[in-house]
Amino acid sequence: MKTSDNGINLIKQFEGCRLKAYRCPAGIPTIGYGHTAGVKMGQVITQQQADDFLKEDLQKYEAKVMKYNTTYKWNQNEFDAMVSFSYNLGSIDKLTASGTRSKAVIAEKILLYNKAGGKVLAGLTRRRKAERALFLKKCTSATSATTQEYYPRYTGKGVLLTALKACGCKDTSKAFRRKIAVKNGITKNESSYTGTWTQNTKMLNLLKQGRLLKP
Repeated sequence: MKTSDNGINLIKQFEGCRLKAYRCPAGIPTIGYGHTAGVKMGQVITQQQADDFLKEDLQKYEAKVMKYNTTYKWNQNEFDAMVSFSYNLGSIDKLTASGTRSKAVIAEKILLYNKAGGKVLAGLTRRRKAERALFLKKCTSATSATTQEYYPRYTGKGVLLTALKACGCKDTSKAFRRKIAVKNGITKNESSYTGTWTQNTKMLNLLKQGRLLKP
């Protein structure tokens, strides 16, 4: 499963975005939405780079939630809430008691993780309430469908057409790539896709992240 737009927006809301490197409370150089890998003080990035870093970082936390999928069979809203929690606290191991708690208990216990340094923080309280609300929100069929519409992650070094073929895309024509571009928000409409380097690079980067939606 992949984090939906609802989950990503929730994380963005509470993480905040800073385009210039800063030191987090632990003294670690940080940038974007809490990204730390390879960050150096003085570094400045664009909003697009911050979004790309977030999507890269999400893969690690999605994996931490997915390791319990056999036990819980997450729906999209539950998955998004757990990814947000994991992104903030590192994992859901303690919250789920290593997969031994029921979903009802998880929903109850999540509110307890609102402290830092032994003190209750208003920001963490709001985040836990938002995550719990999303966790308990009924998942519509439209929301659930988003979990099945991604191409497999591409790990090779080929160009876009090679990558699409490697990931099972049988139609790599420009007409079909226009549909992919619109589906993934690369262009607003099909006529705007002309196959430029920038457009194709965005598509390829999403494919490498395992986040390229099928049209």
